[in-house]
Amino acid sequence: MLKLAIFLLFSTVLMAAEAPFIPQIPRKAEAFRIQTAPDKYIFLNQYAGKTVILAFLLTDCDHCQFTTGILSRIQQDYADRGVVVVASAIEIMSSLHIPDFVAKYHPNFPVGHDPQDYATTFLGYRDNYPMSLPQLLFIDRAGTVQMQYAGDDKRIYKEIEEKTLRETLDRVLAQQKTGQTAARPSAPEK
Repeated sequence: MLKLAIFLLFSTVLMAAEAPFIPQIPRKAEAFRIQTAPDKYIFLNQYAGKTVILAFLLTDCDHCQFTTGILSRIQQDYADRGVVVVASAIEIMSSLHIPDFVAKYHPNFPVGHDPQDYATTFLGYRDNYPMSLPQLLFIDRAGTVQMQYAGDDKRIYKEIEEKTLRETLDRVLAQQKTGQTAARPSAPEK
């Protein structure tokens, strides 16, 4: 009987460790800051009253680079509707890579950097959870995360990513007008 109990406990722990991450949506966005230079930061709360797309990326990630182009177009097209895009590079020594990344991909939004463990905690992942990038959060004017995508989600594969992101942003903006919140989305499509 003791062996069975230990086996069941061990099996439960293993299954929990292997369970995919499904973010709680909607949820209040926690306080967050992105470093842009020594002793200079962007604080998420400075965008109160705006709709924010917060992107976490790696400067050498092909999907992240592709997404940067999409986010630049979205920033341009939606700026007059109170939408702000901001990004944080989270690889080791990212502050050294950002100038080349910005020069090559020309984002029209701020790109700063943060330690990966700080971003991981903000995103709601467990320590050392294998995180797929980019990570994209849609935060409404009230500071509520209405949607979160991970790079391995089929809904943001390159062929349909721009359409998905624009539809998500349009939905968040429409919900803000009516005072609704997002319905619980389905699990990420893998």
